[in-house]
Amino acid sequence: MKIRKLLAGFFAATLLLTTACKDDEFIETDGGIKGAYEGGILVGIEGGFNKNQAEVSYLSADQSTFLENIFATNNANQPLGDVLQTIAFKDDKAFLVVNNSNKVDVVDRYSFKKTTTFQVEQPRGIAFTGNYVYVTTNDFFSKYEVNVYNASTFAPVKKLSFNRYAEKIVNVGDQIVVQTDGSAYENTPPYNEIPSGHTITTINPGTNTVDKTITLTDNGIISDLVSGNGYAYVLSTGNTDSYIYEIDAKSGTFTTSKLTGIRASKLRFSDNKLYFADPDGNIYSKATAAATTATKLFKYTKTTGLYLYGFNIIDDKIYISDVNFNGPSKILIYSMQGTLTKTLSAGVGVNAFYKN
Repeated sequence: MKIRKLLAGFFAATLLLTTACKDDEFIETDGGIKGAYEGGILVGIEGGFNKNQAEVSYLSADQSTFLENIFATNNANQPLGDVLQTIAFKDDKAFLVVNNSNKVDVVDRYSFKKTTTFQVEQPRGIAFTGNYVYVTTNDFFSKYEVNVYNASTFAPVKKLSFNRYAEKIVNVGDQIVVQTDGSAYENTPPYNEIPSGHTITTINPGTNTVDKTITLTDNGIISDLVSGNGYAYVLSTGNTDSYIYEIDAKSGTFTTSKLTGIRASKLRFSDNKLYFADPDGNIYSKATAAATTATKLFKYTKTTGLYLYGFNIIDDKIYISDVNFNGPSKILIYSMQGTLTKTLSAGVGVNAFYKN
């Protein structure tokens, strides 16, 4: 959630129109089923700012079953909190990063019953190594940090502070890679970002110290950071063109692909390819090699939402949320060839899709 969306959510009157559905009870069988939500898709519901509408929904792999509010359903109707930023997985646990509630809830990823909660100020992104959990903090004013926790007890271990925003964070091999660019924001709508720094930072988990600071070479704003194929892939978006960086986290070296005439967003990695979108709703793919050009796959049909917000490629299907922060968002599921196969109505601010 960028600050301009936060501001928009703050001033907008939001209403959660969806209702919770009953889900199946957890059943352990001879077939080894781990829980009701094994093998499906988890849908992150951000909710409106200060509205306490954060939730998680579940879609079965065959798209026949859609269950809303599975956190509340499996935790005595307890609300998840305010602004679900992201979900990440480690072994049989799902970590729900709830930004404006200043916490991370840990649940069993298959039954969705909560096991513990640990506190983090304004958490944004999360990543893991064998012994540690790393959570970024960014309050957009003065606190730009990576918080390190023990992976078993979730006790605080260390805090690394930065001069610029600490945002997305991923694990690449034996390195932790953090987006540490800076941005300011215009004071009037539409609160456009103004770049003020352009770096990626690597952390050595052996010492939990900064290893390298990598300065990107274009003049855009970092739009996304993902890992794949043993590299960190960074998407930087300018006023007319975009750039994808393939970063070797160990050496700090990188190669660059220019996306001429494309203002790209929402970078994803799947089956050795990169996928991204543009503000007009065009969906693209690109091989990882710097020399290859992007291929337009199709243009998705926007509904009553505001813009493409959640985006992922799971099992050869493209998941898109046409987001709305004043009512239910739309989930659009496409084939790789651009055929719309299913449309769903979901909660306020659908922001992500995760294979479980």
